[in-house]
Amino acid sequence: MSQAPTARERGYDLPLPFGWFAVAMSDEVAAGQVRTLKYFGAELVLWRGEDGGLNALDPYCRHLGAHLGYGGQVVGNDLRCPFHHWRYDGAGGVTDIPYARVVPPRLKTSCVPAWPVQESLGVVYVWRHPHKAEPMWELATIPELSEENWVRTEQHEWIVKIHIQEITENGMDYAHFRAVHGTKSPPTPEYHMEGYSRRSSVATKMETPRGLVDGRIEVRAIGPGQSFTRFYGISDVVLSQQQTAIDSATVHIRQQFYHPQDISEGRMRVTKAQIRNLVFQIEQDIPIWEHKRFEPSPMLVEGDGPILSYRQQYARYYADLPKAPAEA
Repeated sequence: MSQAPTARERGYDLPLPFGWFAVAMSDEVAAGQVRTLKYFGAELVLWRGEDGGLNALDPYCRHLGAHLGYGGQVVGNDLRCPFHHWRYDGAGGVTDIPYARVVPPRLKTSCVPAWPVQESLGVVYVWRHPHKAEPMWELATIPELSEENWVRTEQHEWIVKIHIQEITENGMDYAHFRAVHGTKSPPTPEYHMEGYSRRSSVATKMETPRGLVDGRIEVRAIGPGQSFTRFYGISDVVLSQQQTAIDSATVHIRQQFYHPQDISEGRMRVTKAQIRNLVFQIEQDIPIWEHKRFEPSPMLVEGDGPILSYRQQYARYYADLPKAPAEA
């Protein structure tokens, strides 16, 4: 039985974007724990110190090349190399060499490249840039979840054989909602792009056992790694989604669903049904993603959606491609 063509064989010879990307869930990294993660076609070592803070470094000790994720230990808030017990702080500087009288000044700052790390809503993010440039925007948040006392009800994840750009481009492909997902009222949202952010809002008909009801969907995103979708109508649901490139041909998708804390039993049944449908939709998309070819010059017609303008904005996340200056 022949293997399906790889993503590269299907034309996905695209670079990896820069931005904030999810690499773990907060509860997957306990205090004192060290984890080796494989994302962006590389490895990084993530650990949580005694103070509860997370740190991430490139995985190799600059002394004699030991891998910090295999046998490395957390000491206080530092990571200790398993080979000669050099200790590194979260900025990649050497804080201690047990057999040396002093740490040479050249080793005290950024000896090993560090990854900026932040946590939000139980998700661990790192800033990825191919040239180690500093973060260019703040990590996005969902204010209503804290202000309106929402709770997480479910989370899901998938590993998909496709380039990361396809995941969010899929939302700009309006015509597929009817063809793939059977949506009776395909969305035609108002879509706005500014700098590294994009927003869309659409009034749509939502299906219920009693027929179609009026609803609204709002999408907010900044950068290529995060998006938040709020559904109004038959229920209030927020979908927080993160997509992270494992390599140029594989992406890790995570989703968390939230709803208001105080809802009736009937409302909860409707909410759960809506979440099941949203999960089912992405599982309908996956076999198409994993076998489609990338068309750099697609033959688009009216009703396809703003795919080309979306690609133009997405190109801003490719550090080595010529692009227009991003707005602040």
